[in-house]
Amino acid sequence: MLVGVALVAACVYYQNHPPQLEGWTSGRFQAAETKPAAPDSGPMPAIVSPLQALMEKAAVPPTTQTETEEEPARPWKPHPSDHVALSPVGTSTAIVHKTFAVTSTAKFSFEVPPHAASPQLRGTYHSFAKPSGAQSGDENGDVDLLLINEQQYADFLNGNPADVVYSVDSSHDQDVSLGLPATLDQPVRYYLVFRNSSARAGKKVVQADFRVDF
Repeated sequence: MLVGVALVAACVYYQNHPPQLEGWTSGRFQAAETKPAAPDSGPMPAIVSPLQALMEKAAVPPTTQTETEEEPARPWKPHPSDHVALSPVGTSTAIVHKTFAVTSTAKFSFEVPPHAASPQLRGTYHSFAKPSGAQSGDENGDVDLLLINEQQYADFLNGNPADVVYSVDSSHDQDVSLGLPATLDQPVRYYLVFRNSSARAGKKVVQADFRVDF
């Protein structure tokens, strides 16, 4: 009987207070509905696993960093010694082949062409104090022989003491066989100079035969 009375009392109470419950319930849901939405922060960043990152890195061709860090290739510039070539066997150039008088000096120039690997100067000369001698004379017919290059010849003309490539002092009968330096990519000019070693003895007569072989 007491349970029945309690149930009746509860029904009467809820029937007398329904607006309050309805307002509380509707207000709660309305507040939830009008709550401002969170601002849009854009698409979510892609999450890459360590395994996937390694696979993507291995798929990239190994060209960019190594190639860009290498120094650019420098153009190759040949050295003149790279152009030295063997001279044709058996070729020869005559320098002098005659009899001539030497009062002070007499010169004969010749040129060794480029790329000559082993030029050879060969020749003989005989000198006389008088042109009538049939054989080479005595010391009165001595002359000096000088072999000089172009710069040395310029110094020689100016009276400056200069080095020489080769020399024979005071001789009236001489054979010469001399190897000359190899030329590179430029020709080299030489001068064969006969010099009267004793001008007091007067004019000298020289018979000379010289050539350069390659």
